[in-house]
Amino acid sequence: MYTETRFNQGYEIIESCSIGSKEIVIGHHPKAPNPYVCWYCKVGDSYYQGWYCNTLTAAREKLIGRYQSECEMPYNQHNTAHRE
Repeated sequence: MYTETRFNQGYEIIESCSIGSKEIVIGHHPKAPNPYVCWYCKVGDSYYQGWYCNTLTAAREKLIGRYQSECEMPYNQHNTAHRE
């Protein structure tokens, strides 16, 4: 399966995960002062709330934290109660 390479502000999107209607992505720009960034993304090209960092490890930690936070939001939780 071919996936088009995406860029935002010169950063190549190198990792992503989706939750609900949001996507959380990591971008990399080797020449930037902070070469990694973790953004929220809507509709595949609307990036916001960037968190810039110096290492891929730090960007992944931010992505995981944001994902876990989104999992706790009521709008992303499914009702698992069973009715009798």
